[in-house]
Parts: sequence; C-alpha cells; structure tokens
Amino acid sequence: MNEGNVADLKSEIVKFLKDRGAFKVRVANPSSIGFEKAVKGCHPLDAMRNSKSVIVFAVYVGLDYYRTVKIEGKTKGDDRIGYIFRDWLAYELVEFLRAKGFSALFPTEDFDKARKIARLSYKLAAHESGVGVYGKCGLIITPEYGPRVNIGVVVTDAVLEPNKKLDFNPCQACTVCVKVCPVKAVRENLDPPTCHNREECVSFVQGLRDETGEEKFFCGYCYDKCPVGRTGKRGFLVSGYRRLANLSLSERERLIQKVNVGRRTTKQ
Repeated sequence: MNEGNVADLKSEIVKFLKDRGAFKVRVANPSSIGFEKAVKGCHPLDAMRNSKSVIVFAVYVGLDYYRTVKIEGKTKGDDRIGYIFRDWLAYELVEFLRAKGFSALFPTEDFDKARKIARLSYKLAAHESGVGVYGKCGLIITPEYGPRVNIGVVVTDAVLEPNKKLDFNPCQACTVCVKVCPVKAVRENLDPPTCHNREECVSFVQGLRDETGEEKFFCGYCYDKCPVGRTGKRGFLVSGYRRLANLSLSERERLIQKVNVGRRTTKQ
C-alpha cells in the first residue's frame, strides 16, 4: 500500500469513528519501545501476531460513566452504558476494516482475572498513541475531558501512520487526587504512573463491594474530582425511537393516511 493509500485509510478510519461519537482517534505502532512496558503476555503482538497498527479512540462519557443497564433487575457483565457504546463502536470498526480486506481484533478478554489484568492495556495504548497521558491517579488524562472518557482499542494488520505521544503534564502542580483518595493509593512524591498504587486501589474497591454486597460498587473520587477538562456537558443521552403505536389515535390515523397517500402516488 502506498503512502497516499495509507493516509486515505487513516482519514477514513478517523471519520468513521468521529461520525459515530468518538471525539479523538489516534494510532500507535505495536512495535514501539513503549509497549515493552506491557505485562508479559499482554502486548499488542500477543493479541495479534501480525499487527501493524493499534487504533485508539476516546469517547466522552462524563459522570454518566457510572450509569448501567439492568436486565430483569440485574446487572450482567460490564454493562455500563458508556462501555456498551464503546464496545459497539470498536466492533463496528473491526467490521469496517475486515470489509476492506484487513484483519482486525477488539481484544476484550481477561489475561488474569484474579489480578484484574486485561488482555491488552487500553491505558498504555492511549498513552503510546497520544490520546492522553497517565495521571497521578493511574487514570489516563485527556486534555479535552480529563479522565472522564472511555477508551477503545482495535488492533489491525493495516499499516497506518502512528501519532506522537502527547507533550502534556497536567499533574505537575496538582495534588487533588492525592488529597481526596480515601485509601492514600496516590503518592505525591513519585511521578505518573508509578505514584499510583494499583494494588491498594483495587483492594479498596473490592472491599467496598464486599462490604456493600454490590458487584458494581466504585470509589470514583479521583475520576470525579480531577480538575482537568471539567465541563458540565452530559456525556450522552439515552432515548428511545418514536413508534407509531405510541402516538395519540388522531395523530396516528392522520400519519397513516398521509403516508399511504404518498406511497400510492409514488407507485403511480
């Protein structure tokens, strides 16, 4: 594939994702030295041996991140609405790339369920692609919305021009997450991401769930209080399709008659 086609494909991918709700799309090279920081077995090349590009996109979810879908009164799986949308968008991109003759994969399974380690670190991919940077709290911080985003990653054998990492240091003079963390899992005297004690954080959240009996219980302090990219804008709105059956009788009959007249006229 020549350079022009590479640029064209990347532009198509960016447009495809942004048209469907992503606010940012970047690409990382899976062979870059930064991915050597991945947990052994969780490298992009472990997910897809012949991968040439890691496509990373971000969707703004705001504080709606915590909204879930319940089926028959129960939460099932990772059913936060923002994650459902993120996953749908990733699968749409996989189908888009496959239709163009490329291999593509959306890595979702756990690598180590007990330690809560994913098959591929979306955070590392986001950092390497320039979607955001690691914050003191261990979350990815974007210039646009801070940590209040959902990150999607698709690995593909399509050759795409990688983006540069961000020159962005929002935590340098900030100690908000250090002060608000109830378990002191954020240490002020270290740099991101090593200042975040993941084991303490995960253990505390699990303790909250055990104490409350709720599998979906979160802490949320650092996510909510981070001052970067704060906005009152809603992450998303959930609405239903309008249906003929929901209209008033008079409006329904008027609409049926008007549409049927139009259809008969078209057929003539």
